[in-house]
Amino acid sequence: LEVGLALSRLREPAAALPWLEKAAARGQAAPLAALARHALAERAVEKAEDDARMAVARGGGAQALALLADVLVFEADGAGPVEPALRAKREAEASEALLTAASATGDPEIFARAARFEPLVEPREIDRVADAADRAVPGLASTRALRAWSLLIRGQHEAARSLLPEPLSEPRALLAAARLALLDKTPGVTLALLDRAEADGAGLSRRGDASLASELRRDALRALWRGHDGEVDLAAAIDGVVAFAHERGLAEGERRGLALRDELDRPLLLAILGEFNAGKSTLVNAFLGADVAPTGILPTTATLNVLRGGAERLVRVVRKDGTTREGEHGALRGLLSEAEAEGAIVDRVEITLPSELLERVWILDTPGSNAPNPEHEALAQEALRRADVALWVFDAGQAGKATEGKILAGIRASRREVIAALNKVDRLKPEELARVMKTLVEAMPELGGEPVPLSARAALKARLAGDDDAHRASGFPTLIERLERDVFARARPLKRRACAGRLFALLDDALATEPAALAVHRRASDDARAAAKAVRDVSGRLTAELDRAIDEVDSGQSTAIVEAAREVLSFVRPRSGRFGTHDADPEDRAFLTELLVGRFEQLSDRVATRLSSALTERVLAATTSAASPAWSALVRSRVDAAIAAPFAHFAGYQSGLLEAGAVKRFFDDVLPTLTLSEAPVADALASLRASSRDVLRPQIETSVEALLEALGAELEGRALIAGREESALRSRTYDPLRALRDVLSELVT
Repeated sequence: LEVGLALSRLREPAAALPWLEKAAARGQAAPLAALARHALAERAVEKAEDDARMAVARGGGAQALALLADVLVFEADGAGPVEPALRAKREAEASEALLTAASATGDPEIFARAARFEPLVEPREIDRVADAADRAVPGLASTRALRAWSLLIRGQHEAARSLLPEPLSEPRALLAAARLALLDKTPGVTLALLDRAEADGAGLSRRGDASLASELRRDALRALWRGHDGEVDLAAAIDGVVAFAHERGLAEGERRGLALRDELDRPLLLAILGEFNAGKSTLVNAFLGADVAPTGILPTTATLNVLRGGAERLVRVVRKDGTTREGEHGALRGLLSEAEAEGAIVDRVEITLPSELLERVWILDTPGSNAPNPEHEALAQEALRRADVALWVFDAGQAGKATEGKILAGIRASRREVIAALNKVDRLKPEELARVMKTLVEAMPELGGEPVPLSARAALKARLAGDDDAHRASGFPTLIERLERDVFARARPLKRRACAGRLFALLDDALATEPAALAVHRRASDDARAAAKAVRDVSGRLTAELDRAIDEVDSGQSTAIVEAAREVLSFVRPRSGRFGTHDADPEDRAFLTELLVGRFEQLSDRVATRLSSALTERVLAATTSAASPAWSALVRSRVDAAIAAPFAHFAGYQSGLLEAGAVKRFFDDVLPTLTLSEAPVADALASLRASSRDVLRPQIETSVEALLEALGAELEGRALIAGREESALRSRTYDPLRALRDVLSELVT
């Protein structure tokens, strides 16, 4: 057992497991607990549970029960899908195991863990756990938070509020306070409390609590988007999406968002749509009672024409870059030619007219769809995208074509209102008109009602002539009544609905960037964890490198000793008689000390530099997943410091050994009777050197182990930061957008 546990502490599981299994076979609880912890680390959950239960059965006591609880909670909150009922059962069993362990030991911390592990599902079970904890250790913050949740589930909100412990620090107490704040209609407070709860990663590590926090955050974000009056602030919502697009570098999304923000402040835009030659321009003229829209068999201009109200008759050419050119109606052709000559792209032409109708609704007149000119077809599609409400004009002589049905289905799918007009009915006999109307209603349910039959040409002619009877006979007044009821009277909600629909599409594009954005942080976290494991594993592959360094020190010391022996032979005074002794001057003694100290210090610096370089290369090679200039610089500085310290200590130890009397003893006690030749002198001087294997090697090993552990901890910290950044990006950037999308889906449905 002791060998197995020691090997486990040294992170040698392959070597430890056989010893632990042998000990477990003797019926001991401790090795079973160690095996359970190892299995849990390897995510072998079933084996971990079996070993933990056996450890409990064999008398492992409170520690074994606490370990079993950890295994059960890991199962409940594991990465794989778990049925809610099974999760609740495992969490309850974990709480029960901890409760038993706490009762046996009286440990407040285990009681607190039992309270934190109890599922927030069944009030009676919650109260039972809280009662048991209070009997042993009254007033624990975790117990009070648990009781508060019991009251919240029962709907006793004020009673729950009074039980929350102060100051709020217990994660479940923060969750309870967050729910109460949402009930108080203060969603901003809810979000702040959730941020505090989630800042304690361990507090919400259980999937049940994390899911609860996620639901509360979603509901709070929805409430924030709705505002106090329950209505979505579309301007703020659009600004939020524009800010997101700007921050993420989504230029097209930002452009569309800014354009949508402008559209929101304009009157309702009613687009007159239909296939070319359906009579759209004539219908526009009939609306205004004047010949202002171009008429003819083919579209005459490749522009979007917006008719808007104003005191003066003006035309304004709005270019794609946002600049405008303005003039009287007759100047339009020249303004368009000017834009073409300058290479500017025209976004739209705005025609201002004094009109009561155009004060309420702007009309968008476009080239027809299915036109032979591809440029006209593109403009028709753009008009369809910009329209808040569509007035689709059928040609009675060829109504109900498949191309029309496809476009109408797209408008309906975008949740915008469609009004249909069947034009040129004066060319049909009554029975033909009835058949066309019936066919359209049956074949195109997306119309949402019968088309209004009319003759735009007859209506315009009647209005210009002031013939009221002919005007009524044209069917045009019926169209105005339909528009008044279904469009003009509902201009604001229809405008909001259309803008919400376009914002909805923008949000889909924004949310589509989430997987890639989150993956950057997840990859950084995974890479850092892999690098942390790899850097800690480097220590097991350093034996040969350390042996080489120690051999190099030994060899260098030997070389320095031989050089010193030669120096001694050069300055020593041999004995002059049979009973005389060898001697040296004080200056020579000092010189030898300086020589050896200098050689040994140079040797230490040289070997330390080489070993530091080799270790740096090994660490960087093992942590390529964390590669960056900053990481390389950090590793080099940390390795240099870790290697320099033991070598500096060794050099200092060697210097102290020489200067504290070793050299003096050599000259006073050894040299006087020594045979004056290189080998005996070198052998005698060898006793002056410190043992690199006894003094230096253990210090290098200790320093390198500490270094690798510190680098591993640094990488684990980076993994944790990357995980938090991923979580923050999701909760503070994408979750608000998702909540806005949920709110908008209710608005546009």
